[in-house]
Amino acid sequence: MDLKVIAVRAQGDEKKELVLIRALKDCNLKGHMIFDETFKHDGSSSNAHRHVFIFPSWEVKKDDYIFLRTRIGINRKGETEEGTPAHYLHWNLNNSVWNEKGDKVHLINVESAITFKVPSSV
Repeated sequence: MDLKVIAVRAQGDEKKELVLIRALKDCNLKGHMIFDETFKHDGSSSNAHRHVFIFPSWEVKKDDYIFLRTRIGINRKGETEEGTPAHYLHWNLNNSVWNEKGDKVHLINVESAITFKVPSSV
């Protein structure tokens, strides 16, 4: 894996919530996805609605930080307060994602994908 999830900050606060990620090597973020895990009333995992973020084509260098903010905003490159290169990406949602006890962040890398258009039956 080219990336590592470091933390979720301001969990449940749609204006401040973010996932902090660190690049483990030079890479392009295209093909990476983050999603949450939802649960049934008994606490078991569910395949119900999930929040999914598909990363754009975006170059990062080893040890760069990626701040994936839940809120609406414009993606940009910058620096942390310590001067480390940082990338500020936005999920562009109006509500928080990490708002349940036991939430889990899933970070995956999809090497290839095929799209199939479902024919309309109406």
